Amino acid sequence: VRFKIGRTGRITPILELDPVLLDDRQIKRVSVGSLKRWQALDIRPGDQVSISLAGQVIPRLDQVILRSHPRVDVTVPVASDFHHLSCWQLAPGCEEQLLARLTWLSGKQGLDLPHIGRETWSNLIQAGQISGLVDWLNLDETELATIDGFGDRSSARLQASLRTARQRPFAQWLKALGVPPSARNNLPGDWQALAARDAQAWQAEAGIGPGRAAQLSAFFHDPQVLAMSETLRAAGIDGF
Repeated sequence: VRFKIGRTGRITPILELDPVLLDDRQIKRVSVGSLKRWQALDIRPGDQVSISLAGQVIPRLDQVILRSHPRVDVTVPVASDFHHLSCWQLAPGCEEQLLARLTWLSGKQGLDLPHIGRETWSNLIQAGQISGLVDWLNLDETELATIDGFGDRSSARLQASLRTARQRPFAQWLKALGVPPSARNNLPGDWQALAARDAQAWQAEAGIGPGRAAQLSAFFHDPQVLAMSETLRAAGIDGF
């Protein structure tokens, strides 16, 4: 049993299976769906489960057929430790959520940085080059070239890709950082104006209810988010 932690802190249990053929497809893993469902089913290593294909494509967990004995202990992430404001920096238990944040940041829904994905970020973290969501703004090209997997050519390509991030508009940066979605694609004002709003001011915006207003206020007032905004301001990023 493995636990995947997503960008917003959602925990998804994944079962690593003994490979099995299903409609000529070899299935090696299946998602349980949610932490709550895994806890209800109480699936442990050694259990036998039944799976099927949803829409003839996606592996789906159906039920537990046989439970192993004795029951194997599983280390489970504490759900309250992970949420939409956790793991902006590398800390014990945070690598997976930080990686998900970085992957979102460089993806098409974020800054759309070519040639940069999860594996790139993972290599940079393992090499001790970055420990936070925006540390890469200060990466040194000479040091990059000394890391396994980053020769002169790949290092130069990575730096060129990262430099394009500085030209991205403010609205794109907000999405990349993971600002809670609102009814408007482009939030009005620059960072300072948005950070000055409280929940009541957010709720006055059309299409923003109390829950979303509280999330937006919490995001723009979070100490780690504010520290990142200062880093981006110092780097000359539009809107900060």
